[in-house]
Amino acid sequence: MPEAAKILSYVPAVIRKSKSLGVYADYYVMDALSGEMVRKRTRLTNLLKRFPAGRQRQLAAQRFVEELNAKLSGGWTPLMETEDARLYTRLSDLREVFLKRKQVEGVRPATMQSYSSITNLFVRWCEDTGRHKKTSGTFLRVDAVCYMDSIVDKGNSNRSYDNTLKTLKVFWTWALEHCYCRENPFAGLKPLPKEKKRRILIDPQTRAKMAEYLEVVCPQMLTVCMLVYSSAMRPKEIANIQIRDIDLQRRCIVVRDEVAKNKKSRCASLTPALVARLEPFAGLPGHYYLFGSNQQIRPGEKRVALSNFRKKWDRLREVLQMPQEMQLYSLRDTGITDLTCCMPASTS
Repeated sequence: MPEAAKILSYVPAVIRKSKSLGVYADYYVMDALSGEMVRKRTRLTNLLKRFPAGRQRQLAAQRFVEELNAKLSGGWTPLMETEDARLYTRLSDLREVFLKRKQVEGVRPATMQSYSSITNLFVRWCEDTGRHKKTSGTFLRVDAVCYMDSIVDKGNSNRSYDNTLKTLKVFWTWALEHCYCRENPFAGLKPLPKEKKRRILIDPQTRAKMAEYLEVVCPQMLTVCMLVYSSAMRPKEIANIQIRDIDLQRRCIVVRDEVAKNKKSRCASLTPALVARLEPFAGLPGHYYLFGSNQQIRPGEKRVALSNFRKKWDRLREVLQMPQEMQLYSLRDTGITDLTCCMPASTS
């Protein structure tokens, strides 16, 4: 087999004749799964019977071969029309099908967002490294290992690495179940060890400086900090607060089950100071998010991105020269610790 044929990924069809097959088109195509050229032969006997013997049959055979070669030059292969057709699905197309199916299954919005983001980064990496030419059936374990190595090389945390690995295992398990691949290339790859928490409590003096700075620069971010500290709410829960969730009479915020970490709804209590900060928003439409997608994260129809909280916190930490170990979540640890210290000792 000429090397040029492998570069072209096919050998043009020619007309041949034999006693067993009669008149047929003889050609080769590249099997993307094995990397080898496969010989294909298409019998033309029945087609040619429609034409009178002689010159007309020769012309009909020639036209068939010309049309066949045009299809081959355009990237078509007869292997796509076999029972293994799904193995030749492009990775970008596979992602779209996967997301549509998961949307139909009713996956939680937060999970859908994670699926979309992580698979998008994966497909973009495939494009950047030339692997976009691979199909769902030719993406191998070595490719999966290379991708996870790239996650480490970027300096991502162990948690980010593990989340990526978990999502891609789900993605390829789904592809395997639906016959888009013959094995899950990410199966067997182990997650990294969980990192120890690197958070420290935030002292009263630092908290006072934070409040003074945020009250001027971004009052809504100060409200976020107060909810983390006083109401023991997680940043993700705070980002999903809608006006209808706030009950000022009962002095609480309803944390809905679909946004709660343990999937169970609860009521987060509000201090008088928080009630005063939330009162001006009581008349807004119930579907509005308390923290919107605008620069000052004021209420709006679209919720704030968690990355916005992180950016504002990083800026705060930079301005006040706070140590790296003081994180937004540190306020929750601090609030719980302060509450515990203030509880009266048991008299039993």
